[in-house]
Amino acid sequence: MGLKDTLLMRCSNAAALAEKKRDGKLSLAERIGLQIHLLYCSLCRIFFKQSEIVDKSYEWYADDIDLGDKVHPLDPSRKEALDKAFKDELNK
Repeated sequence: MGLKDTLLMRCSNAAALAEKKRDGKLSLAERIGLQIHLLYCSLCRIFFKQSEIVDKSYEWYADDIDLGDKVHPLDPSRKEALDKAFKDELNK
């Protein structure tokens, strides 16, 4: 990744780096480029914040179920808790 690409990263590249970041495999240049992009791109900041919320919520919910061959509906109280957590995070 060249200096120009680092400083003027496209949103699609930033999204790809965010996915790669989940695996903890970003180079120093990629981390810097992503941080620079997030400084000037409010849409990506919102997207990444929402992605983190979804990931955390999934981990929280997935620990409690074993789907196997069946589909388990979301418990209404758990759904309300997730809705509240999403709204709280978005309002931070």
